[in-house]
Amino acid sequence: MAHFLLTYGYNDTPLRAERRPDHLEHLAKLKADGALLLAGPLADLSGGVIVLVADDLAAAQALVEQDPYTRHDVTKDRQLQEWKITVGLPA
Repeated sequence: MAHFLLTYGYNDTPLRAERRPDHLEHLAKLKADGALLLAGPLADLSGGVIVLVADDLAAAQALVEQDPYTRHDVTKDRQLQEWKITVGLPA
């Protein structure tokens, strides 16, 4: 399994508040399934960061595509990259 870092900004849309419960439910399911390590908004609320656990980039991208924020175009400038953790947990 590999770790993937997703960073994104928010589009200016009322759908962000509307879809937030669905987004959080999606993240909770990923966490329960072992596919989510960390997630949260940036302190200035301009975007967020999600750390996913998946077999490969395609599997991680599939998880991102299932997120209601992605499906309803709430997020923008999404960047998904494999992240090699060298210091800290998990190793």
